[in-house]
Amino acid sequence: MSKTSKTTKYLHQQLGLSVIDSHSHYLSYKTFQSWQVDSKAIQRRIRTRTDMTSVDQPGPDEDFAQKWVTELDRYGIARIGMMVGPESWDEFADALKRFPNRFYGYANINPLLPEAEDQARHVIRELGFHGYKLYPVLHGFYTHSKEAYRIYQIADDLKVPVLHHFGISVGAGVDLRYGNPLDLQPPARDFPDVKFGIAHLGAGMFRETLLLFYQTDNVYVDTSGSNIWMRYIPYPSDLEGVMKRTLEAGGPKRIVFGTDSSMFPRGFRYDILEKQLKIFQRLKVTMEDLKQLFSDNIQRLMRKH
Repeated sequence: MSKTSKTTKYLHQQLGLSVIDSHSHYLSYKTFQSWQVDSKAIQRRIRTRTDMTSVDQPGPDEDFAQKWVTELDRYGIARIGMMVGPESWDEFADALKRFPNRFYGYANINPLLPEAEDQARHVIRELGFHGYKLYPVLHGFYTHSKEAYRIYQIADDLKVPVLHHFGISVGAGVDLRYGNPLDLQPPARDFPDVKFGIAHLGAGMFRETLLLFYQTDNVYVDTSGSNIWMRYIPYPSDLEGVMKRTLEAGGPKRIVFGTDSSMFPRGFRYDILEKQLKIFQRLKVTMEDLKQLFSDNIQRLMRKH
């Protein structure tokens, strides 16, 4: 393959568009070990609850950070945001040092733990993470609870964003009673300087996401994932319609692109990038706004870094 054909292989490169994936997952060897589920059970869950047919489980000596950098280079992706569980925080901190400007790190925090406040400070100050990921439906808390508020106060002090997963999840043990994005309105009001994120366009809570998006100035949404939640909402919709309504509700400056990439051999989900980019082109989004959606907005959110 010639050098010229390599540089024009992907649609975003043809447009001269730099891309940062704001939402992916760092699922290392330690992550799989922490799940305490045997290999066959993991493969079965992957086949039944995702669009993957198999998954390569990382080995204990695998350089997982290098594997991801190689994958980013393959597709010409500038940087990627990773959701990282506590079991891999130290490993990922090393990746941030080894590969500056290639990763953003979101530390998964459970606000209900007594050590949550110490963890929240530690991951930013000592480990170099860039923000937090909260999972209300998994850990069973409301985002307007006192436990969540103590994390938001730290985020306010340290000037970092807080991303949330509301709505449905690939995990079977979640509690959807905690999955309403509208619960985020009191924190957004009480912490006006904190940037609050909603992953996956609300993962099925799309109406609620749009209402909150319209009503607030400091809430942003990410577009990550296959967005299969569209199958479960009580009105017909497709991704183009979803993107159109999201742009109308909050404008292009509070939307960040993401793929929800996670496991190999699938690796980086370029199909999601290409699909979303084509949709935005059909919606006649300007090149200036495409730059906002695909790189500038997430860089502004992570302005300290």
